[in-house]
Amino acid sequence: MSDTEKEVLSLEEASQLFQVSTKTFLKLLREDNIPARKIGREWRFSRTALLNWIAAGNSREYVSAEEDNKAYFAQVAPVYDEMRKDFYGEALRDILISRFPPEPGSTVADIGTGTGYLAKKLSETARVVNAIDISPAMLEVARKDLSQQELKTIRLIEGDAHDLPFEDDSQDMVYANLLLHHLLEPPLAIKEFYRILKTQGRIVLSDINRHNYQWTKVEKSDIWLGIERSELKRWLLDAGFSEIEIFDLGCNCRTSSKSGVTVEISMFGATGVKPS
Repeated sequence: MSDTEKEVLSLEEASQLFQVSTKTFLKLLREDNIPARKIGREWRFSRTALLNWIAAGNSREYVSAEEDNKAYFAQVAPVYDEMRKDFYGEALRDILISRFPPEPGSTVADIGTGTGYLAKKLSETARVVNAIDISPAMLEVARKDLSQQELKTIRLIEGDAHDLPFEDDSQDMVYANLLLHHLLEPPLAIKEFYRILKTQGRIVLSDINRHNYQWTKVEKSDIWLGIERSELKRWLLDAGFSEIEIFDLGCNCRTSSKSGVTVEISMFGATGVKPS
């Protein structure tokens, strides 16, 4: 995709689209109802939403993506563990951790922990598991489900993957299971994963391959129709990762539409290392 076709724009790029200076655009942002959202310290804009706003004056779809995501997971939180078993069972966790286990005594982050599916297993070895999720409802389910012993190791933290509440170089490993396709801007999140990793720290990702089931955007709160592996490799390289490997997991994610259509989408794993 060329720069002129980019969907998610920075402040500078949005200013160029409006053909004004960034100073003028910030003034417009303060005074008008321009569709925008702030991720950490940076503004992000949807090209489509901006063009619709220019034409119709009030497109807020881009801004509502995060709110829709929170609303979906708040709704499914009480039954999410049962849903997850239908999606991919226990095999995925075992595959990931057997291949990339945390070192004994390490500090690791589980980004998008949900109800703690991955965090529980990580806590058997790691000294500290920072389990972060944007959904308070999912974290509350996790808190009720975890034992007091597990809660001594697992720290449940509400936060945004695009702007993680961790210091630079603070985590030995970062895991993110089936998170990227729910994020507004995966490349920004991957840069955050890189920032918080210690030198020689490893990132471990899993997600679904690109597909064409459009109903998952509405019914499953998916922002991306899976992840294109070539794009993911570019995001990892741009963030600074080396020793990148993207591989088949050998299992599928099973999901069903409200109309009763059940599909299986193949899954992949990915890893990279923060170089010295």
